Amino acid sequence: MRAPDEVVASGRAVWRRVEPTLAGRFVEAFVELRAFDRALALASKLFVAILPLSILITALLSGDSFGDDLVARFGLSGSGAQAARELFAAPTQVQAGIGVLGVVILTSSILSFARALERVYLDSWALPAATFGAARARAIWLVGCIVTVSVSSTANEAVERAGAGALGWLLAMIVGGAFFLWTPYVLLGKRIAVRDLLPTGLLTGAAMLVFAVGSDVIMPGLVSSNTERYGLIGFTFSLVTWLFSGAVLVVAAAILGALLHGRIVRSG
Repeated sequence: MRAPDEVVASGRAVWRRVEPTLAGRFVEAFVELRAFDRALALASKLFVAILPLSILITALLSGDSFGDDLVARFGLSGSGAQAARELFAAPTQVQAGIGVLGVVILTSSILSFARALERVYLDSWALPAATFGAARARAIWLVGCIVTVSVSSTANEAVERAGAGALGWLLAMIVGGAFFLWTPYVLLGKRIAVRDLLPTGLLTGAAMLVFAVGSDVIMPGLVSSNTERYGLIGFTFSLVTWLFSGAVLVVAAAILGALLHGRIVRSG
């Protein structure tokens, strides 16, 4: 059995070989930028901003229950399906509950999410915060986010009714790639050209494909297990875990996309 000092020395030797590579630089940047902390912050803001936006848009556009949408999206059954339907209000209740104060709070929450996402891209590209135009950029992003969520919600509903799961995965990749190509372009104040953001968009699109496939495989069992063990709060735990996993992929794609661009520029 090797001594602890030998193990540490071997680990350091391996790291010295890996550190100059793209993988090593990615790990270093991932740690330096506190990617997991940022993903947790994004997930919490997703839960209080984008999730309510999705619930509202689903109720207004299709008149369906968001809980029923989650049941269809994850293929839930038993206690998981029951919890989803109990946790989210009926469309008529959502529509009746819309008020000026609620809209203001929701808008503020989404803009807060935009600021957190903007910081991820700023730090990934080592850019200073914009002195002027940041609020306008976030407002533009807000409109684009609402449009994207609306289109995605309508398209996903059509895919689920058609029973075309593979098409849903493809849709997640295309929408995710396009949205996260446009998102840093807008939030960074157009300081990075679209062509330079292509690696970020492609990586995020691929990450969303993995996320969609993984969700279909993992979420039904996770939701059922947590709901049976903890009740409705277990369903919430599962949903937060799902959002956190997606946020980690977005942050990782942002970091790797910026690193890849730097590598391409130096080799070009």
